[in-house]
Amino acid sequence: MGIIRKQSIHNSINLYLGIFIGAVNTILIYPFVFESNPEYWGLLQILVSYSVIFSSFSHLGGPSIFLRFFPKAQVKSELLSFTLSLCIIGFLLFALLFLFFKNSLLSFIDSSPLLQDHFYWVGVLVFALSFFDLFSSVSRSYLDSSTPVFLNEVFVRICVLVLLVLYHYDWIIFNQFLLYFISIYLIKLVILLLLQFKNKRLTFSLQFNKSDLKDQFKYGLYVITGGGAAILVSRFDMLMIEHYLDLKQVAYYGLAFFIGSVIKVPSRSISSISSPLIAKSFEENNLSNIQSIYSKSSINLFIMGAVIFLCILLNIDDILSILPDKFSQGKIVVLFIGAAQLVNLVAGLHGLILIHSSYYKSIVYFNLFLFLITFFTNLIFIPMYGINGAALATFISILIFNAVRMIYVYKKMNFQPFSTKTAITFLMIVVIYFGLYYIPLTSMPLVNIVIKSLVACLLVAFTVQYFKLSDDISSLINEFRENYLKI
Repeated sequence: MGIIRKQSIHNSINLYLGIFIGAVNTILIYPFVFESNPEYWGLLQILVSYSVIFSSFSHLGGPSIFLRFFPKAQVKSELLSFTLSLCIIGFLLFALLFLFFKNSLLSFIDSSPLLQDHFYWVGVLVFALSFFDLFSSVSRSYLDSSTPVFLNEVFVRICVLVLLVLYHYDWIIFNQFLLYFISIYLIKLVILLLLQFKNKRLTFSLQFNKSDLKDQFKYGLYVITGGGAAILVSRFDMLMIEHYLDLKQVAYYGLAFFIGSVIKVPSRSISSISSPLIAKSFEENNLSNIQSIYSKSSINLFIMGAVIFLCILLNIDDILSILPDKFSQGKIVVLFIGAAQLVNLVAGLHGLILIHSSYYKSIVYFNLFLFLITFFTNLIFIPMYGINGAALATFISILIFNAVRMIYVYKKMNFQPFSTKTAITFLMIVVIYFGLYYIPLTSMPLVNIVIKSLVACLLVAFTVQYFKLSDDISSLINEFRENYLKI
């Protein structure tokens, strides 16, 4: 995992820097800036949610096609031209449908007047997100995943931080804030595009191999159906909260959801670089390498997620105590979402394995299955328990979905990510949590957060070293100890 480790470290720096800025924005700034108008924050989240869902269909699978077929493409320019054409055609189709059916959709979902007045911004965001995904795939295929990660995680959040400061001090009004907020997504697209041109990765051709196009389009059709369903599921809870409750509840849920979702950060750095390597391994029929990536990624992700999950569990009361009262009621949401993300991490990269295998068609059925579970659980639990019900629905759906899909991967390809190290890591979480949670500390929340988090990290590091749970993480711990602690 040499190249994975190198790129993962770079990506992790960007991701954790981004998550730090995002945490400052989401926990310390957004709730106070929009304390009087939480529906404005809810509007931002709903606009992005609809845009992410629509963009997952509008690019017609172009980004996934480029990633899968890049290793064996003899003429890279043909592949790029085809996938770019798909994105252009897909966006034009979306724009046409959006123009004619926007009002019908808003009426069907019984949207609030605030959402109706600003829903047109979804069209602009879909354009930015669709083409950014394509050029991200280009960058990742050349094993440069850190550039799109930086733009997504750091650049966007720094820009949003600036906008929040400007809005807080009344230097701009909300309509201007929204305009500049949308513009950030366009700017990051332009930057990524220019960088691909600079690195001479964008060459085009009008010649196409018809036999290749057939396979590529077929693959894209399956991926867009399955991937679109997966994206819809990831945002479905917020859409249903807006429908059943209101934009204010979306804001409250979004804050708690963010805290719980911090756990999934490690997977994004490892997944972004592992995807092209898994694709290449399948192309070379190197199944042992795929199993190695699968098992190592599972335990590495589980350990990294465990650290974050422990820090959240141990400090959730202190974290929520520093928020305005109306935003401090999401403890149950945080716990369910955090547990759901931990399930995703320990499940490993079985989704990427399916995407790049000959069984990629199954993705459609699995994601439709996930959509049905998510739909019905949200339908049942949101009216009963509000935003807590949405979080419970997410946990149940992800648990069942991952269990079924991992069993399928094992039955079809004999890949599985677990070992005794997985069980030891789970026991580590339980023991450290109960060992630290009830220890009384100070009356200052920030001090408590720092102390408990530091102790939890040290205990995890000791456990990883003592039981030799991960060679990669042990190596990082040793490097840190030698370079910074001089031990």
